[in-house]
Amino acid sequence: MTILRHTDVITTARHRLTRLASGLLLLAASTTAAADWRSDAVNTLVRESGAHRLVVLGEMHGTREIPLLAGDLVEHWSEAAPVLLALEIPTREHSALREAVTGGGTDALIDRLRQRPWWALSPEQSDGRRSEDVLSLVQRIGALRSAGHDVAILPFDPRSRDCYERGNCEAVMADMLRRAYDGFPAGRIVVVVGNLHAMRQRPTDPASPFAGTTPMTAHLHDLAPVSIDITAERGQFWACQDIDACGTVDVSRPRPAGRQPADAPYHYRLVLPAFTPIRQVGEMHR
Repeated sequence: MTILRHTDVITTARHRLTRLASGLLLLAASTTAAADWRSDAVNTLVRESGAHRLVVLGEMHGTREIPLLAGDLVEHWSEAAPVLLALEIPTREHSALREAVTGGGTDALIDRLRQRPWWALSPEQSDGRRSEDVLSLVQRIGALRSAGHDVAILPFDPRSRDCYERGNCEAVMADMLRRAYDGFPAGRIVVVVGNLHAMRQRPTDPASPFAGTTPMTAHLHDLAPVSIDITAERGQFWACQDIDACGTVDVSRPRPAGRQPADAPYHYRLVLPAFTPIRQVGEMHR
């Protein structure tokens, strides 16, 4: 093995075997830990979602973990019923995403997405919603469909300058999901959206940017959505703190995990072990 010839890794035959064994144990432990957090998180989300058909995952954009978790959840539920994965991606991407998914998520179809203007935006202008990790999620949904699962992706962000001027962007996004819900009478809709949009009611904190706004999910109250806030104990994510400052952001100390009070913005808060910043579109081997 090439690694055994690296002077920083071994010095003698005895060290070589010892370090190799230690490395294998660490790899096995880290792989098990990775599998455990995903399994535990899926079990928690399935339990807390109960019979709710509309499951809203409020994320910090720009992590590697949440696309993995969303894919795990879709795969779990699609074993028994149809699942629609709704992503906070512009609606104009619908045809390209549908082609990628119905085509089985082949490498060639995913590469076509990479070339599209929305996906090809430079990291300095990207808010974390586009990444190789999201493209891997799209590819995974395509593979599930090819294997016979009844799954699809819906990009549901129709926001435009017009809605910002009118101040009704949250309602516009909610209307898109409502129409999807009405046209999807069986199975689950898993929504992955920024955590502010996932609030089931206005936050009571006057410092919140949504203090005077009815969040998207609150507009869907009659559809009985379950709202999950997903955060992490540590790590970083990719975000734009203002229009000219996009980059990695340290995770803030999370609020308490678990079921939330009746007047809280979310039904449940899931705290993962760590967040890892996304692989930017085109960063294939990071």
